[in-house]
Amino acid sequence: MAFPEGAMAQATPPLGLAYLTTPGAHPVAQIEAAGATGFALVGLRLVAPVGLQLEHDPVADARLRSEVARALRATGVRFYDADALTIAATTDVAALRGPVEVAAELGAALVQVVVEDPDPARAAERFAALCDLAAPLGLDVALEFMRWRAVRTLAAAAALLDAAARPNVTICLDCLHFVRSGGVPEDIARIGAGRIGYVQLCDAPLADPGDAGLLAEARAGRLHPGEGGLPLAAILAALAPSTVLTVEIPRAADAGRSPRERARLAYEATRAWLAHAPRPTPAVV
Repeated sequence: MAFPEGAMAQATPPLGLAYLTTPGAHPVAQIEAAGATGFALVGLRLVAPVGLQLEHDPVADARLRSEVARALRATGVRFYDADALTIAATTDVAALRGPVEVAAELGAALVQVVVEDPDPARAAERFAALCDLAAPLGLDVALEFMRWRAVRTLAAAAALLDAAARPNVTICLDCLHFVRSGGVPEDIARIGAGRIGYVQLCDAPLADPGDAGLLAEARAGRLHPGEGGLPLAAILAALAPSTVLTVEIPRAADAGRSPRERARLAYEATRAWLAHAPRPTPAVV
């Protein structure tokens, strides 16, 4: 495993286990895997992205919600990000109340959102309405950008947040999506590092797979930090000290491995890389 050349070992922050590192896992198994392998935070999927199905639905299943709550208490792992709401051209924001309320009930810090609406003004209006729905429940709303979504870049995400003009907003920066959308570390300073609340950390080959290969790479073709060519050290160095790090590393090589084994491999590889990577003062979460 390669480490950033000349980097000094530094203290590292708590890490979150993103849903896609253990895709399809029962949420209790994911929470227990996080707790057993060293993760302090966990991301859980409450709503299936467009075109996908949700195998375990805590929003519809009250018994499952109770099991999830017990697992969080037993492990001490904190539910960080609720994955993932979609704002599309036909979205009725009021219909999202259920997953938002469940996220709050289970103690999430924020709900993650992707935007499929090609109309920027309408998307910003609905995003603002979602923020207003989440705010009384103590939740932030994090916008994630991807090259194949309507909000494709870091600059576009910042512009939508400006248009929405709500206080409980942040940006989720997925390192893979950031680079594949043409982002460079200097872009973080341009929009303001403090606007990025959390990062989904992974590596990948530097070579772009092209539009046809983006989805497959994002869902099963990622690498552990230090195994690819993304400028991860420069990205981390550009972030604000308060930025939370989560680990999102779905790999085809992990097919057949248990959630705990996937989480262990991701945690150990990420910790080993972070020990040698430049990093500001650790965040407190």
